[in-house]
Amino acid sequence: MKLLLSLLKIVRINNALIAGCAVLLGYWLSRSDLPSISLLLLFCTALVSTGFGNVINDIRDIVSDEISHPNRPLPRGDISLPCAWIYCMFLAIASIVFSFSISFTHGVATLLPLIILTLYSFFLKGIPLIGNIVVASLVAYSILFGAINADGFGTLIIPAILAFLLNLSREIIKDIQDEDGDRAIQVFTSAKLPLSLLKTLIYSSSLLYICLLFLPALRGDFGIVYIIVCSILIFPIHLFRLFQIRSSTWKIRLSRISFLYKIEMICGLLSLAADKLFIFVK
Repeated sequence: MKLLLSLLKIVRINNALIAGCAVLLGYWLSRSDLPSISLLLLFCTALVSTGFGNVINDIRDIVSDEISHPNRPLPRGDISLPCAWIYCMFLAIASIVFSFSISFTHGVATLLPLIILTLYSFFLKGIPLIGNIVVASLVAYSILFGAINADGFGTLIIPAILAFLLNLSREIIKDIQDEDGDRAIQVFTSAKLPLSLLKTLIYSSSLLYICLLFLPALRGDFGIVYIIVCSILIFPIHLFRLFQIRSSTWKIRLSRISFLYKIEMICGLLSLAADKLFIFVK
């Protein structure tokens, strides 16, 4: 039982489930005509491929996590390194099998992110900003993955850009959180850059995010429920988090700030789902 819990923890099961739900949401919102069995395959593909990315990242970061995240399964010794590698390969193979079972296009669309995740863990993570852009792009990619070959693919481009902007800032925050551990293994991420520059990037991303937030409704892709959720939930959370970052003591609140990003991301997915559900019921 302890090993099972550790295997779930190392894949960040909550994050993997969010990715799976984002893919299903993309399928639904884009009016995909894939057969019903593809729903399960899409969800499983997202779940295991996200898990693969988290496991291979933890393998790469095992030394730095002893400083930054000592309670993760590998630093704690709950999972051995050989076991983690076997698990990682299993997840990669499973994601390829699931995705190619949907279509050749979905298989290729899964294989490429797996390669990118591997390159990120071993090479790109140590390049300031590039690693952040890669991870943010892959998070935004989740909702688009569910809409591959669907008529409504275009309606999800702006939501995907919003997800990218949110996660770009969140990845910068996470780099600052992990700075001590990364420095210990001579990996210099965006945290190496001046804090003034990082804050400017976060503020710029936030400004663009706010400018685009209501665009899906203005384009007619989403309606009144989307506007309401954005107005009473997403926009206030966004502003509150910005005030947290502007605080002189913001560096001791990094965990809270990172958590707020995740909450905002979930609210964004809910706003899309609630709007379409309202139209469906109506």
